[in-house]
Amino acid sequence: MQLTDILLTIACALVGLAVGLIYGFLPKKNDRLTDSQQRWTPILSLIGVGLVVVLILLGRDLASWVTIGGMILGLLIGMIPPLNRAALKVWPWLRPRTDNQGRKRR
Repeated sequence: MQLTDILLTIACALVGLAVGLIYGFLPKKNDRLTDSQQRWTPILSLIGVGLVVVLILLGRDLASWVTIGGMILGLLIGMIPPLNRAALKVWPWLRPRTDNQGRKRR
């Protein structure tokens, strides 16, 4: 394995981990997402899936699997309650909607 392959795999793993962490930190219910979070969620999905598809088309199987694993690991880490609370304190963008605008009528 060459140095460029190793660096590519590490970079893709970090991108996958970052995408997974952001998804893990975001609210799980759609009505709790802010407008900004609703705009960025599909873009993050496109980045993650697009990266994996490009890696597969380039024949970088290890990097694609590591990216998928990084996304899953990031999602699981982001769902750990103490880490989730700490992230919400540090990054205000991740906080859920606090008003009643997103709620469904009964």
